[in-house]
Amino acid sequence: MIELLGYKAAADGLKITNRVKSYYWYEYKDYRSWTGVELDVYRENGLITIWTRSRASRSFWDLKHQNRTLKLIRDLFGGHFTTDAGRNRCWVPDDAPPSPLSSGCYLARWRFHNALGKARIYLMTRKLEGDIARETPSGLFFLDEMNPRLLSNNLLIPFVIAVWEEYFRETFAAVLKYTDKREAALKKARLSHTQLEQILFSNRPLERAVGECFSFQRPSFIGENFRMLDRRLDIASALRKPYRRRKITLFESIEALVERRNAFAHEGTMDLSLYDKDLDRLLTDVVEAVDRAYAIIGKTFDFTPIHDY
Repeated sequence: MIELLGYKAAADGLKITNRVKSYYWYEYKDYRSWTGVELDVYRENGLITIWTRSRASRSFWDLKHQNRTLKLIRDLFGGHFTTDAGRNRCWVPDDAPPSPLSSGCYLARWRFHNALGKARIYLMTRKLEGDIARETPSGLFFLDEMNPRLLSNNLLIPFVIAVWEEYFRETFAAVLKYTDKREAALKKARLSHTQLEQILFSNRPLERAVGECFSFQRPSFIGENFRMLDRRLDIASALRKPYRRRKITLFESIEALVERRNAFAHEGTMDLSLYDKDLDRLLTDVVEAVDRAYAIIGKTFDFTPIHDY
């Protein structure tokens, strides 16, 4: 019956006393699930106990499916269930479900948040020892080239740009899925035979395959790609607006960051000015740029961006 409810067998590698089997439910359609629903079956002294869990960051649909599971099991087999709301009481969703596009854009932003958080944790916990790991320039070029702090910071730039690019590609796929102006993107994508086979035989989303045909590194390319879907999506202009009274806009800052990434990734050329303070500022710039893009997409398609991660 559990499998009829859409749960799939799962394994977490843990050996828990009396646990018979573990399951997991996740609905990919229309970006309904955010964290899914976990379910474990226990047997002790001949009695069966079901335990389910949905996380605080669950979606409306995750909680609705968990409630459906609890009610159906009780109706079929008797017994009772207990939730944080009480005995035989389901936890009621606080809000109405977001639109599929809103949900898709939120998931892309949430994954970006989690991925960038890994970079921040790395910076908080790394340990660089020795006088050579200076936090300021030494005044000697050859010593700065050997500074492990600068190498470490430069190594993060390709990761940050990859996370940035993935955010916009995922968001592009979500917008493409629900816009009625798909034709231009589909024509320009020119999907290969291999990509078409992947879509056909592996259930790979068409929109994701189309998104992989375009570059989402430079703000200039990102702006062109989204305007292809809707002329109102002028992300490039949003990034050119003033920011903290700085002379350099976010658009220019991130274009320069992509140049740094390319020089390091393809030539091994390090930016010898990228100390911790500068790196922290760049990470803040990237987050602000993503949020500006998220905001203009929400405004264009009439949904409120969600920032509860």
